Amino acid sequence: MEQSMTTDDIFRKIYNRIKPQWWSAFWGCMIIGLLTYMYFMTNNFLTFDSMWNIYSDQDMITSGRQFLTYACGISSFYNLPWVNGVLAILFLSFTSVAVVEGLGIESRVGSVLTAGLLVTFPAISSTFCYIYTVDGYMLAVLLAALAFLFTDRKKLGFIAGIVLLGVSMGIYQAYLSFTIILCIIRLLTDLLDKESLKDIWNKIWRYLVMGIGSYAFYVITLNCMLKLKGVEISGYQGTDRIGKFVLSDLPAGFKTAWDNFINFARWSNVLTTTETMKYAFVLAVLCAGILYVILFIKNKRYKSIMRIVMVALLVAAIPFGATIVNILSPNTFFHLLMRLPWALFFIFAVLLAEKIKADGKKVFSICQKVLVTAVCICTVVLIFNFAVMANIVAFNMNERYEKSYATCVRIADRIEQAKGYETGTKVAILGGFPAQDNYPATDITAYDLVGYFGCAGELCVNSTEKYAEFFKHYLGVTITTIPAEEEIRLTETEEFKEMPKFPAEGSVDYIDDVLVIKLNG
Repeated sequence: MEQSMTTDDIFRKIYNRIKPQWWSAFWGCMIIGLLTYMYFMTNNFLTFDSMWNIYSDQDMITSGRQFLTYACGISSFYNLPWVNGVLAILFLSFTSVAVVEGLGIESRVGSVLTAGLLVTFPAISSTFCYIYTVDGYMLAVLLAALAFLFTDRKKLGFIAGIVLLGVSMGIYQAYLSFTIILCIIRLLTDLLDKESLKDIWNKIWRYLVMGIGSYAFYVITLNCMLKLKGVEISGYQGTDRIGKFVLSDLPAGFKTAWDNFINFARWSNVLTTTETMKYAFVLAVLCAGILYVILFIKNKRYKSIMRIVMVALLVAAIPFGATIVNILSPNTFFHLLMRLPWALFFIFAVLLAEKIKADGKKVFSICQKVLVTAVCICTVVLIFNFAVMANIVAFNMNERYEKSYATCVRIADRIEQAKGYETGTKVAILGGFPAQDNYPATDITAYDLVGYFGCAGELCVNSTEKYAEFFKHYLGVTITTIPAEEEIRLTETEEFKEMPKFPAEGSVDYIDDVLVIKLNG
């Protein structure tokens, strides 16, 4: 009689099927991720949106993110930096494994470099600023990577890919580009290898079916859930255009997408914050291009006109695939959170460096070794610098919190000292930030963080509602606010215009039974 398998036997069987490069990618991502984001995960940093997200169900269906609430619900709806951060890095670690397996990276070094590039890339650093939702977003990245992997590896894998990518978009729409760039890189790699053109075309059709099908899945599920909940799309970041294509807007969309792609490399100050980063970035991209040409020639793929045409078309598609959100909605602001596909370009360089083999001709062989070494060095430099920049982001966010706390303490004290003030008195804190002529700028990271939206600046509060939430959660002070329309009316009164700016005497006074604090304006 055959003895049944024990639990240990089952786990041993699973363990033996895990490839060495999977372990390297997973643990490389976990270790580098924890070291990079420990500062974020052991503090409570705030953005302007954090005031609404100390406890939030993340039901963002009106922004076209119908599955975000379920993704974030895994870690509860509280803002728990350590729990959310660990889950986010765990999801990214599995994503690293999916990318390594999907792109065919086999070396341990290449796997660790892939993981390091993915987890430290500035788009991830920027997402960690919104740590109350970072776990949900990183789950969306994992689903986007798995959609590519299933579609690439299985004949009918596009069916699973449709669902996986559709759910990913329902968490955060921009990760569609992550899957697109993975598909393009895979096709460029296949065009170097012995894959037949017939097989490549079959794969292209699977990719297209998966992409179009997942968008349809996303739109259908979104509309169904909107109707079930009885709400409408808000129009935020072009969400009112979901499922709608305006042909006349396509030229503007393609131009915006192209400009966004090019300008990120040239002017964003994200990949070129320091001279070291700039040279490593440019050299890595240059080496990747040269390696691809060498491999194309060595493998004699230049003999096929069709392969040359396909490579040209795929390369031309990269800028638009990475910024497809702008094609669908030209007026969408392209946040740093949406830039994750850029990490794959450096991972592609690592992949090409792994694929190149030493040539018999001495001079040619030395040239190849130099290129491979340069890619490895540039990648390590970029990973280190990305990690440093992530901690500079955290450094400034810590400063912002401290400055916000000190500012709010001073404002709260003036409110409580106002004649006739008592709990329940209506309060309006107008002007956003204290005037710089009274409080000169003190942000020492301003230049370095130019491209890091959401985490730069002096304070993390800029409106009455946000000051009120800060007072409530961090000072234990409750104030009664008024509607935004009423605030606008107050700013148009002569009394407000004649008031001096905070902290001058008279900057806290009553207008129509509302205690007004004039910060600016």
